[in-house]
Amino acid sequence: MRNLTLKILVALAALVWAGSGTGREPMDIEEFVRQVYIHGVPYEEANKYGAPVVPTLLKMLKDPKEQDHWSNIVVTLGMIGDESAVEPMIEFIEEGKKGTPSRSRRKAMGSAVTALGYLINKSGSRKALDYLIKSLTPQARAEGFLAAITDLFGTTAEWDKDLSKYAVMGLALSGHPRAATALKSIRKPPKSSDDRAAKEMIDEALRTNKEIADKGLAEYYRESRP
Repeated sequence: MRNLTLKILVALAALVWAGSGTGREPMDIEEFVRQVYIHGVPYEEANKYGAPVVPTLLKMLKDPKEQDHWSNIVVTLGMIGDESAVEPMIEFIEEGKKGTPSRSRRKAMGSAVTALGYLINKSGSRKALDYLIKSLTPQARAEGFLAAITDLFGTTAEWDKDLSKYAVMGLALSGHPRAATALKSIRKPPKSSDDRAAKEMIDEALRTNKEIADKGLAEYYRESRP
């Protein structure tokens, strides 16, 4: 039985394994990302698509009429893992930070940060990995991640708090050795209960990173099925 920290990590990422295993042909990509997925975008189904659908998804990501589906779109882009989606996904995140994003966009921004972990796992994108590492808050980079995680309940700007949280999940899901190194570098001995909770989250992220590195994402989510 996985512990509660990992269950929360996976739930927040909205990346629960939900593959059907039916072997049927994938539906039209527009129809796929417009579905409502109670347990998150199904990894196995999304993996049936490839680079040819990326331009369509990126066009949808720029269309305000599709904003209710943006979260599914960015997650699907991450699962497909084509590096051509990295820069547009980062631009989508950064553009949303300039104003007051709608609820749909804010959800999609968090999903995009985490989904970059998928993309890194599949493509090894250095740019996406650098972005996730740098997406830890300025306080985290200066003082260590424990301080920033503790400040999730304090005074750091709300988006910075969310960005740090989603970046940690993305680094965990990437299964990349540099991501593990980054997580280790910000882990410090706890001095309070909040510090201990933060350290437990980082430790669990490291365990997830290693498990994915050893087994691969498909096997990881297969074993994580409810």
